[in-house]
Amino acid sequence: MSENVPANTDLLYRLHDRPTPIKAFLGAIQHVLAAFVGIITPSLIIGGTLGLGEHIPYLLSMSLIVSGVATFIQTRKVGPVGSGLMALQGTSFGFLAAVLTAGFVVKNRGGGPEEILSVIFGVSFLGAFVEIFLSQFITKLKSFMSLLLQAA
Repeated sequence: MSENVPANTDLLYRLHDRPTPIKAFLGAIQHVLAAFVGIITPSLIIGGTLGLGEHIPYLLSMSLIVSGVATFIQTRKVGPVGSGLMALQGTSFGFLAAVLTAGFVVKNRGGGPEEILSVIFGVSFLGAFVEIFLSQFITKLKSFMSLLLQAA
């Protein structure tokens, strides 16, 4: 820690300070474990709720692989894709209701785990293209939403 840090601050490190290697390693491990929990939890919820049983390890593996690939793409700025910053990408809890609803529709119609998974992956695949399309108009959508909020 730098000696130039004022005594009344709660900061442990200033902008250009570097922690010791052991502190950096322990901080990195803590960060990875915290991210790991957030990445696998939605898969556990989906698999457990829909009764996917032996397919849960597959869901967990796919969540971790996609998170790694998405993080790599995000950190390597290639054209308009990625931010060029270290930004961990992972799964989201925001889609759970839609995925579980789609899964229960298939399950109630007599579909097995393979059919449930195919519907979940298909909906996610198509939904990604909807997001990509809408991202091209995000500034216009933001203005439109502001107008709607002002009118309400």
